[in-house]
Amino acid sequence: MSELGNHLRQARLEKNISLDDLQEITKIQKRYLIGIEEGNYSIMPGNFYVRAFIKQYAEAVDLDPDVLFEQYKNEIPSTYDEIPEKLSRVQTHKELPKPASKFLELLPKLAVIAVIILVAIIVWVLSQRGSTDEGVQTEDDTKSVKIETSGVEPEKKEQNNIVDEKDRSVEETEQEAKKEENAENETKQTLTVKEVRGKETVYELSNADKLVIDISTNGNSWIEVKNGKGKSFFAGMMRQNEQKTVDVTAEEEAKIVVGDARFTTIQVNGEAVSYETDPNKMVRQDIIILNNKNE
Repeated sequence: MSELGNHLRQARLEKNISLDDLQEITKIQKRYLIGIEEGNYSIMPGNFYVRAFIKQYAEAVDLDPDVLFEQYKNEIPSTYDEIPEKLSRVQTHKELPKPASKFLELLPKLAVIAVIILVAIIVWVLSQRGSTDEGVQTEDDTKSVKIETSGVEPEKKEQNNIVDEKDRSVEETEQEAKKEENAENETKQTLTVKEVRGKETVYELSNADKLVIDISTNGNSWIEVKNGKGKSFFAGMMRQNEQKTVDVTAEEEAKIVVGDARFTTIQVNGEAVSYETDPNKMVRQDIIILNNKNE
């Protein structure tokens, strides 16, 4: 076993993470994880993947990959950029002819649709000509009806005006009530970003009488919720479409360890928490909530 592999393995064991759990967190096959711990890089697809797998392994067990690359640079292969370039070139050559072939397949269908639209326009024009002739004949009849119904009694007009004024006053009252309600809601809890340190983001919760954390996942993600002193309230692997609610109202600080931010959604008292660091660039993230009670 290499020194780097032993270092990573010890960090994994301290976190009580099995190889199966690590495989779910990093999406790296278990045999490659064992190869990293044993220093057996020959089973890897290439040097690029060796460095990429070591980086994901380190982040999953809360280690800094840049520090490891510098400390164990003699053990880790340094060339890793040849395979992606070759793959991208092959993909672009294969995808070029697809749009042209799809257009040729759709050409007969487009011609049929164009003919149908043209026929519909002709029918519509002919029908409009017939309707204009009928309109001239009925115009004289409608004039007499309009003359008879145009006279509305003054009393009915006044009644209608009174009803309209009442409706307006009710609407204005409702609008004022909504404005007051919105103003009250604006003075309620605020969740603001205080500091961003790499994978760690610190939020401050104010004007809140509780601290309830709702966690949902649409993929596999290791989750741990603990207070500022390290006391754990929940720790475990959450699978796809799972939800977990943790009430830490009594705590002054809550830390949420997110194994895979791409598949994890967090809400604090029903308010969504956004990731300040792009989850696609940094999968493993820590969210810290400072609970400023009744401020």
